[in-house]
Amino acid sequence: MRKIILLGICFLVCNCVFAQGVKFDTLSLEQALTRAQAEGKLVFVDVTASWCGPCQLMLEEVLNKKEVGEFCNEQFVCIQMDIDKLEGKDFKKKYGVKSIPAFFILQKDGVVRHRLQGSRNPEDFLAWAKRGVNETSSLFFLNSLLGRKQEMNLQNMVDYYLVLKDIRKLHEADSVREVLFGQVPFEKLIDKECWPLFNGDAYGGKYFEFVVKHGDKFRQKQGKDRIDDYLVQGYKREIQRLMYECQASPEAFSLIDQIKTVLSDSGRNIISEEDKVKIVLTWAEEVKAFLENDISGMVEGMQELVELKEWRDCLWHAMKYVGLNGKDEDKERMGQFTSKMLFEFSNTPVEQWDFYQKFRFLGFPISCNEQFWINALEQMEEKNKPLLLECVKGNDAYFITRNWAWDLPERVNYLDSLCVSVRIDMDDPDVAFLKERFEITNYPAYFLLDKEGKVRYSWEGMIEEDQAFRDSLRKGLKGI
Repeated sequence: MRKIILLGICFLVCNCVFAQGVKFDTLSLEQALTRAQAEGKLVFVDVTASWCGPCQLMLEEVLNKKEVGEFCNEQFVCIQMDIDKLEGKDFKKKYGVKSIPAFFILQKDGVVRHRLQGSRNPEDFLAWAKRGVNETSSLFFLNSLLGRKQEMNLQNMVDYYLVLKDIRKLHEADSVREVLFGQVPFEKLIDKECWPLFNGDAYGGKYFEFVVKHGDKFRQKQGKDRIDDYLVQGYKREIQRLMYECQASPEAFSLIDQIKTVLSDSGRNIISEEDKVKIVLTWAEEVKAFLENDISGMVEGMQELVELKEWRDCLWHAMKYVGLNGKDEDKERMGQFTSKMLFEFSNTPVEQWDFYQKFRFLGFPISCNEQFWINALEQMEEKNKPLLLECVKGNDAYFITRNWAWDLPERVNYLDSLCVSVRIDMDDPDVAFLKERFEITNYPAYFLLDKEGKVRYSWEGMIEEDQAFRDSLRKGLKGI
């Protein structure tokens, strides 16, 4: 299980940001190109800025992934360009960067081989990077075909459609898709080669409805899991959109009823697995309960979604409503499954702590700090590292979470490279033994423990200066 990472540590400049993810070298563009020539690699450039939230999310949730790091570190010399710094400003101007996050794959002579605009999930990002490494699916190759007025084959056209989407030329991408949809024979259109033309299309769109209509044919060519998952995601996103918008309009209820009727009457004809039909119908019931302000229905729906391992952040709307308007018994019911949500649905240690504080703020009973402590001890033994324990009280923890400056992903990863770290809310009676054990008198309090559990260094009170905190941590580590 995940541990709660302390949100307070300064970033130590080093040659790479992540232990398992993409390793960024502290090189200039010229130095990176020189190294790429020597090593027979391409250059990968992450164009970023410290204030860019989506850039930081890409750093933490995509570039930090092991599979992304393994591919990129093997294929590229990886560098970052901060657009607030001189070289980053020059790069932005030279390569026409209009917005960030933006990513480039450069050839050894500095020419753009491939380009991506905006955020992606790990799977889509890795697919983009692989298309860039493969010469015939790269932006540079496809543009060269157009420049020489050479005819594109079907694979070239599909790749070109993807490239146009990657660089946010969406109108041109739709034009290419329309041409292919109108000209490619049906038997080829439903084959794997043409799946990108349909993938990601929204509920009610022409391409989504084409897959619904010919679902069995698609399954024969591409497998039932791919098609079922595609349809489930399409229906779910449309239903969840109503929850995000929080508008209880007649049109919203009509849409929910329409989807429920279609899937209830002929769901197995559209989505082949009953369990996956159930997921969509459960979301429909949850969103309907929310739009009707039905607290009991909301709690029941959320519990079912948790059991189905389903989570989207639109559920915060329902949770907030239950927390602000529900009775004590409603909150008690919520408390029966909030711990499961906390440990299974938070994507990062920082988000896990945020879940915990929101549950506490909304009045849902939750007792999990003892589990945080147990997880930290297990991690300490598994990773063979010392443990940094931060002890806080509920109010202090909430203040730090909302206002603390040391929460950038690279700083969290730096701390993680040195030790296992955990934040414990001492208001939880289940961890009262820790307060006695460490004789805590003021908050926050910090304890650095060796692998035998002995306190090697400690201090109390919030250290607001990065350097002072770093020095305290280093001083404690020297004694271990």
